[in-house]
Amino acid sequence: MASEPSRGSTLTPHNLWVPLAIGLCAYIGTLTGAAQVSLSGLTTTWVALTILGAAAAYLVAGRVAAAPAQRLGARAQVAQQRYRMLAIAAAMAVYATLALGTLATSSSALADCLTLPFCLSISEAALLNNAHRVGAGIATVLTIWLAVETWRKRPEPMLRMVVAWGLGLMLAQNAVGLAQIVAVLSGAELPIATVRLAHLAAGALAWAALAAVAALAYRGGPAINTVAGIGREAEVATAKRGMTDRALLDSKPSLLKDYISLTKPGVITLLILTTITSMYITPAGIPDALLVVWTSIGGWLMASGSHALNCYFDRDVDINMGRTARRPIPSGRIPAWHALVLGIALAVIAFAILVIQVNLLAALLSLAGLIYYVFIYTLWLKRNSWNNIVIGGGAGAFPPLVGWAAVTGQLSWAALLLWLIIFYWTPPHFWALAIIRAKDYARAGVPMLPVVAGEQETRRQILLYTIQMLVLTLLPTAVGMLGIPYLLAAIVLGAIFLYYAIQMQKNYATNVTWGLYKYSLLYLALLFVAMVIDRVWLA
Repeated sequence: MASEPSRGSTLTPHNLWVPLAIGLCAYIGTLTGAAQVSLSGLTTTWVALTILGAAAAYLVAGRVAAAPAQRLGARAQVAQQRYRMLAIAAAMAVYATLALGTLATSSSALADCLTLPFCLSISEAALLNNAHRVGAGIATVLTIWLAVETWRKRPEPMLRMVVAWGLGLMLAQNAVGLAQIVAVLSGAELPIATVRLAHLAAGALAWAALAAVAALAYRGGPAINTVAGIGREAEVATAKRGMTDRALLDSKPSLLKDYISLTKPGVITLLILTTITSMYITPAGIPDALLVVWTSIGGWLMASGSHALNCYFDRDVDINMGRTARRPIPSGRIPAWHALVLGIALAVIAFAILVIQVNLLAALLSLAGLIYYVFIYTLWLKRNSWNNIVIGGGAGAFPPLVGWAAVTGQLSWAALLLWLIIFYWTPPHFWALAIIRAKDYARAGVPMLPVVAGEQETRRQILLYTIQMLVLTLLPTAVGMLGIPYLLAAIVLGAIFLYYAIQMQKNYATNVTWGLYKYSLLYLALLFVAMVIDRVWLA
């Protein structure tokens, strides 16, 4: 007796009609939009990225086998169809927003519409820009709705991941769109083309992700049970019956605490302190209190996003270390992709706040700090080089640059000097902890200096970097940036730091190493506070 052909092993015309149809619409729409665009370079980019949407739908759907047919009740069938329609609506809304945005760009509508949330003019260009903004709002709401429905009712990892990327990119393009308006208002010329390109790229990639979601919604078929379906509902009910009411109540606060822990709030406090203090020592004088508040909020959220992303990418390392194995992701309390979505969302919100309420340079510097920390340190240096802390320390040195740029709108050698002080402070600070946790890092395969070169060499490097850091802390007075009060504080604080570093050469006891690590945190905080006190004294 001949066996039945597999229902999901090949790509057939029947189960690929949706991605192919979406791809055809994308291509026709691209040609129509491209005919209206006059800006050099934008046409080619938009065409390429929009066609990418069709390719994403085709390739992602092709990686997932079509589900075999199942019998579903009427309610389950209705829920299934509603989800499919929501996925299609979200994808098409994003695509329509892309088309309207391209037309608005070609007609220079942005120059006639520099108010938020809508243009106050009644010109044709303003009406076109208003339509684009309304479309973006609808697309964002539909994408959020789709994400909520996916995370509540759809169990497949592939679908959840693609939806997460679609939501993150949609929020990102909204943030970059706001940055575009700010760039025009500031009179900038060179960054505008770059910001416009980033806006279109984020939108087109969001369309690519949502087109893939629409294809997966159809190709996945009814095997994906909704809450109204037959399999998943029974599993959920059984699991809930096995839990007491008390356990359900107790899980809520611990879950919230776990999500907060992904952002590492304890680490952020010192970063924000260096941001705020640097705002008070610029040549511009005492900053506006509201500016300080918005810069702090934006900086806090951006740092929180970078730490959440770090928890996502470091989950394979964290599970092998005693210090980090109890974190929410390696312990299994929170799915890893939650940290990814949280990190992207926080970064997008932070960027939007800094662009709107502070300035574009501060927003870009804050984003650069996230990219430095996540991609240069976490994904590259930490896993491949003993210099991970030496070079990666630059990530934690960005907050003073953000604070300086927030007040002055530019950078100077003085701001770079603050960056260098933190850059040289990071190795002795972190290597002290690395000595204590050397066995953990060795087990996780992370080439920290104590693992690669040994504890004795690490202690010697701590002393050398401490001396270099102390020399740098004297320069602000030497170059006239700060005065004698700061110099005296820097000498006293530095002498204590040096004492700890010298003691580490003589005494290998853990409490001595812990002493340097803990004091290094207090040292940096007091050093930057001394800068503010000095400036107030001189004023």
